[in-house]
Amino acid sequence: MHALPILAILGSALLHATWNAVLKRRKDTTAAAMLLVVGAGLISAVLTFAVGPADVPAGALPWVGAVALSEGLYFFFLSKSLQELPLGSAYGLSRGGGLLVTWPISIALLSETINARILIGGGVLTLGLFVSVTTVGSRKGLMWTVLCACMVGLYPVFYKQSLGMGVSPYPLFCLSLLGSVPIQVLLLGAHPWARLRNELRVRPLVLALTCAVTAASFLLLLWALRFVGAGRITALRNTSVLFAYAFGWLAGERLTARSAIASVAITVGAVLLSL
Repeated sequence: MHALPILAILGSALLHATWNAVLKRRKDTTAAAMLLVVGAGLISAVLTFAVGPADVPAGALPWVGAVALSEGLYFFFLSKSLQELPLGSAYGLSRGGGLLVTWPISIALLSETINARILIGGGVLTLGLFVSVTTVGSRKGLMWTVLCACMVGLYPVFYKQSLGMGVSPYPLFCLSLLGSVPIQVLLLGAHPWARLRNELRVRPLVLALTCAVTAASFLLLLWALRFVGAGRITALRNTSVLFAYAFGWLAGERLTARSAIASVAITVGAVLLSL
């Protein structure tokens, strides 16, 4: 893997953990997650018209639709997971679990290879996930996190397929996020517009900056996906688990020996899978 894609993925990892940490601290995480989607989608729309290109072949539209569906469900499941669990646990389980979903699909459909190092990496990652799961005290939180992990595992594959069919990164990101909005509106439940208005009034500048961080985290991922397989990118991007645990600790979450072991194991396993 060349240096620039690696730097892009690591930058994406840091930014991704950052906006998750901000989302965790919002009062209504589900409404805030939808606002992040809309804001990041509008930013990518501006970039699409400003710098282009905006190629979206008709044959790729089913994959773009799959991305939109998985993104909508991902943001909703993530917001529910963050309501129930500490940032480190929710983030580590969803990212690590997602990798266990992505790799088999990438090997079966996208011609990524399997070898002893990948098997060892998968084993270390699974160990880290097991340690994390045994420290989770909320069954509801675990359920939302497992659902989130499924989406984390699926959307890089859908993104990779869309890019492979000639869709440009900016319009792909724009369509995937804005296309996911109706799904999130339906999932918001009672009084969605009132909840969105209330969340908009809380630290709006922070919310706007977080939208930009969210957009940057995904656009860096999409740029790197043009050069590297979905499995390897998802693996290396999971170094963000360490950032998430650090942000959680800075926010006052208790860092135990078990959570430290879990975060390191998930990260080491992810790096082995990405090499």
